[in-house]
Amino acid sequence: MSESPLKAPGGIIYEPGERTLAVGRPFAWWVLLLVLALVLALVAAWAASQTVTSIALTALAAAFLVLVVTVVRWIEWISRVWVLTDRRVIARSGILNRTQAAVLLERIQDASLTRPFPASMFADYGVLKLETAGIHSQERVTEGLQEIAITGASRFYAQLTDSLTPGR
Repeated sequence: MSESPLKAPGGIIYEPGERTLAVGRPFAWWVLLLVLALVLALVAAWAASQTVTSIALTALAAAFLVLVVTVVRWIEWISRVWVLTDRRVIARSGILNRTQAAVLLERIQDASLTRPFPASMFADYGVLKLETAGIHSQERVTEGLQEIAITGASRFYAQLTDSLTPGR
């Protein structure tokens, strides 16, 4: 059974021949805000049709504010990604000032997965904790690689543990 190669996210510096095994993003909380903005817009439309202008204007203003917050959260969401390759775990964040940090798989000593309720019921959300070896491990891990809060956490964790124990 041959798996098709996973599309590697752009904006990340890869080593020659490095293969992407798993990709994770933060939970998309902005979707809930988008739904709230839609509900507020519908309330504004209903209030306007009933000629209740004060409620219509308040709901429309609230919908606009929620939409602005939604756009900000969406930008934060698209700017953060974690990538597991056959050699490293990579964290990339930022829009204008991009940061990339990586931990070699051979430096990872321990990995654990926590799936908090109720978020774990949606999009396989979980928090992956990595412990690394080496004299500079604390600095390396603090760039978004100590705790990885992602959707698709079970698949990411399974791929990571498979990579850490080759030939098993």
